[in-house]
Amino acid sequence: MGVNKTVVNAGSTTLKPVTSMGYWLLGVSGAVFGMVVLGGVTRLTRSGLSMVDWKLQGRPLPRNEEEWALEFEKYKQFPEYKRINMGMTLDEFKEIYFLEWAHRMWGRGLGLVYGLPCFYFIVSGKAKAIPGMVPKLIALLGLGAAQGLVGWWMVKSGLTEDPNVYKDPRVSPYRLAAHLTAALCLYSGLVWTGLTALNPNRMLIPNIAVRRMRSVGLLSVLFTGITFFSGAFVAGNDAGHAYNDWPKYAGKWIPDELWDSSLEPGWRNVFENTATVQFDHRNFAYTTALVVLGVIGTAKSPTVW
Repeated sequence: MGVNKTVVNAGSTTLKPVTSMGYWLLGVSGAVFGMVVLGGVTRLTRSGLSMVDWKLQGRPLPRNEEEWALEFEKYKQFPEYKRINMGMTLDEFKEIYFLEWAHRMWGRGLGLVYGLPCFYFIVSGKAKAIPGMVPKLIALLGLGAAQGLVGWWMVKSGLTEDPNVYKDPRVSPYRLAAHLTAALCLYSGLVWTGLTALNPNRMLIPNIAVRRMRSVGLLSVLFTGITFFSGAFVAGNDAGHAYNDWPKYAGKWIPDELWDSSLEPGWRNVFENTATVQFDHRNFAYTTALVVLGVIGTAKSPTVW
């Protein structure tokens, strides 16, 4: 099937939207957002290290007390149980295990919800109706598949942790940031591609002002992404607990602990020093808010249009 076009007048050609594909992609993006929220719940409830192995095809929940006891015994061999949850009951273990299991199986379900329609849209030729759509769909499929591996790579860091690194077992903040950033890229890619399918002619707009606003808007996207990325290090280092006042830090505008000279090389402060991580995240957020206000102001300026 060739590219699906609609000629609106002499000298101009527009592409016809593929609405079914667009709404499907936006629906999948919503499911990805839900998975990110569930991932946050597993983080807050310290459920992420309850499943100590990984299988490509996933697994059903334990079906009886014997299978539950087997999973619990596996968990007992790892740092989180030995250093934090010693004495946990089987019923308490079931609660955290279920959350991590649901998070993983949601991801596998997403693989089917995305993969099967993706195959249909490509084979039927509908994806080819919009130039460049097929490689985008394949790239999103690959990113989604890689996300599962990144997730296990992250979890594994909390299972093999050196007890001298952190007081409590936790996953590597670097790997957590990679996992969360990959999720943001996947979500953003799905939304962008879905909107492209619904309005494939957006790039054909000749209005110079619109193109200028698109360039300015990308600046706000950049700062939002940086703020999001820095937030992963706040979570990974439990840096949110470093200061419980605002807008100051323990009563000061610049925290005393902003730079720890014992961290070598010094750049590690940016990613591992809880004071620096929280300071950076707050100020990235302020900067992002100012940039967004600047974009709004630019859009309302009569000189732009």
